Amino acid sequence: MGLRGGSMTWVDWLAEIAGVTAPTTLQIIFMACAFLGTAFFLIMMALMMLGDVLGGVFDSAFDTDISMDSDLSFELFSIQGLAAAIMMFGYMGMFTYSATNTELYAVLAGGLAAVVSMYGVGLMLKGISELHVDGTMKHEDAIGQRGEVYSRIRPNESGEVSVPVDGTLRVLTARAKDKKLHIDTGEFIKVIDVIGSTLIVELLNLGDEIETEEE
Repeated sequence: MGLRGGSMTWVDWLAEIAGVTAPTTLQIIFMACAFLGTAFFLIMMALMMLGDVLGGVFDSAFDTDISMDSDLSFELFSIQGLAAAIMMFGYMGMFTYSATNTELYAVLAGGLAAVVSMYGVGLMLKGISELHVDGTMKHEDAIGQRGEVYSRIRPNESGEVSVPVDGTLRVLTARAKDKKLHIDTGEFIKVIDVIGSTLIVELLNLGDEIETEEE
């Protein structure tokens, strides 16, 4: 009874906020998607803004390649996109059901809103990511610069490095010159070439670098 009473209280609370009396099962689903989706969407967007910090932390702590930076931000099924889809499914479903009192129309409208919002968030994230990269930046200017691995570079795969370019520290896609080389997060590297927008790097031997500078 306690669990049932708690559940009814939760449903009644959502119904009161939405202005719905005696909600149907479908309306309860719409309300849950709308409110929980909104909360989750806002949390994920906040985490994305902190991505520069969290990406490297997750990569080091959990031995994964999780990166919350810009390279994969336009993936249709990003976490932010899914949260927005759930949120808009709930809001549009509630609105359509209230206007038409037809479950089929409500589900169809909610589904369409979910797809559109997912795509819209993808476009928005792509735009945000492009703000982090100056359109006038030349990747060739990074050649010769020394930096640090931000997201590990696995053998024959791309990772990310943090290097100064034109006086600004940037996180850019990179691959190792030696395709068999594994470079962990936090290792120091030197940029030796650029192919397109991908930096070609090698491990930095600090001893050799110091001797070269002294000479």
